[in-house]
Amino acid sequence: MRGHGRRGLLALTVAVAVASAAACSGSGDAAPSPSASAGGTAPAPTPSVRPQVTLEEAGRALRDLLSADEVLGAAAPHLLADRHHLLKQARDGHLALTQAAYDSAEAEGGDPPRYTWGEPRLLVPRLARGPVWFAAVADRRDAAGRARPAVLTVVRQGADDWQVSSLSLLDDALPEIALDSEGYATALAEDDMTVAISPRLMAPLHATTAEEGAAGFSAGLIAEGPHTTAHATEIAAARTAEKRDGCLGYDSIFAAAGYPVHALRTGDGGALVMYSLVRTTTRTIKVDPCAPYIAVPRQARGLTTEPYARKELRTVETQQYVSVVPAKESGEPARVVGYLGGITKVFVS
Repeated sequence: MRGHGRRGLLALTVAVAVASAAACSGSGDAAPSPSASAGGTAPAPTPSVRPQVTLEEAGRALRDLLSADEVLGAAAPHLLADRHHLLKQARDGHLALTQAAYDSAEAEGGDPPRYTWGEPRLLVPRLARGPVWFAAVADRRDAAGRARPAVLTVVRQGADDWQVSSLSLLDDALPEIALDSEGYATALAEDDMTVAISPRLMAPLHATTAEEGAAGFSAGLIAEGPHTTAHATEIAAARTAEKRDGCLGYDSIFAAAGYPVHALRTGDGGALVMYSLVRTTTRTIKVDPCAPYIAVPRQARGLTTEPYARKELRTVETQQYVSVVPAKESGEPARVVGYLGGITKVFVS
């Protein structure tokens, strides 16, 4: 997100969004007024519209995906057909990360990580039109038995072709999700103005905070933490160290990924937003005798045939996030509550 032109444009976009909040409350039936939380005093009234995907259909789709993930992921020996079928179940940022995991494991002569899944909790929005998707929360257990709760977004393509679009591991508890009397959630449009940050602006504002920290224009909009301001501190320290040593140039920038953004209404009138960022880090040799090469990080060696760069090394990370955005006029910052990411591309010169 670096560059005064882009920063100014984003600042103007945010200002316009804030100024128009009173005159606009989103579009269509994807962003109605806030409703009561699940487990709260009373559920929201049930709309008359029939959802494009029912709770039962979403449950079957997710069971099929997770069951295949367990069976094919544990297959021995790992066949190209198994890998092909697992990759067909992924799309967007999840596909990039899954592909990179396979490539890295193959380069190291091992197996890709295998996981088993706990009983999921479905978060199915009542969608009348548009792309069909739903979210779910389930414990993901690794081969050692360690479990972490994960948030998945699942998207339908075609008549009955379901794929995992994003997967993030939770660092904090999720807020209550607003459900109607039949148990359906409420999806928010990307330009919904009833929350402090509209879903489509969450990724670029997060990217700015990760680069500029508390000094950036987005300060106060997103809470400090390991996935936000800590990145800015790390980047500044690395750039200073490389400049002091005089051997290497260092730069690291964040940007919103071109993947779908999904959002659900929370019980307090805010939003749970699922989105992706791309982080591009570049290290450049400035003085040859001082630094003869730059080693490719171990976790990325399966993504290139070169073990090191003689001039420049550029790594691209795909990062998937879950954030909680407060209701409008709450005065609270958005919080990052879930993350999963890794290096998905390497460029060597």
